[in-house]
Amino acid sequence: MIIDKNFFKQTHSFFKDISKEYLLPNLGKLKNDEIVEKLDKSLVTKFDLIIENELIQFFNEKGFFNIISEENNSDLFEYDEYLTIDPIDGTRNFVNGINKVVIMVSFIKNRKSIFSIIYNPIQNDFYYSFNDEIFKNHDQLVLKNYYQHTGFLGLNAKEYFKNEISKYIEKKRSRSIGYDVIEILEGDRTFMTIYGSKIWDLFPAMSFLNNLNFNTNLDNFNFDFDILDKKIIFYAKI
Repeated sequence: MIIDKNFFKQTHSFFKDISKEYLLPNLGKLKNDEIVEKLDKSLVTKFDLIIENELIQFFNEKGFFNIISEENNSDLFEYDEYLTIDPIDGTRNFVNGINKVVIMVSFIKNRKSIFSIIYNPIQNDFYYSFNDEIFKNHDQLVLKNYYQHTGFLGLNAKEYFKNEISKYIEKKRSRSIGYDVIEILEGDRTFMTIYGSKIWDLFPAMSFLNNLNFNTNLDNFNFDFDILDKKIIFYAKI
């Protein structure tokens, strides 16, 4: 596998094509038989499955074979190097016609993020973290300065994270972890909480937040499976 600017440009082009074919035309227009509620009460649609299979094939052709993805829920055969895929982060938004959906990918090696991608199909904005830098549409992103905390805390989170965040401007969560990260990158949000998460949305988000030098209640930014059940907060340094 070769990970360079050309790789990211090809990936961006592919994400744009599959979004134009499957995601954008069906946003908020699904039929009942195209939606299934999973055991955890989350939703999966016909197009989650189609897009995921397209992504797996694309990354296989690029040399990535050890893949864990949301809908296939693959069993990794090797835990030191793997790719994660979330075909539609914000599936409930997709079903309800809310323009807050993203595609997320991360490549993890030896508990470190090599690269992560968050793609906003609505705006055709392609964000990726690589070599400790963050890029938007292939130009290095100018990182924002944060002066006042903005974000969302539920009732339990207000108590649980009171030592990290006290005064803040409330901003509702988007119900897409990846979209919340985009809002952080654009300076519209300064913190987010994640718990009960899955590897395919937590690890891509962590990659960007690590490169933003965010604080967290985690001991470190190692990409370990044992953090998946923890209550986590990531927040900017004000």
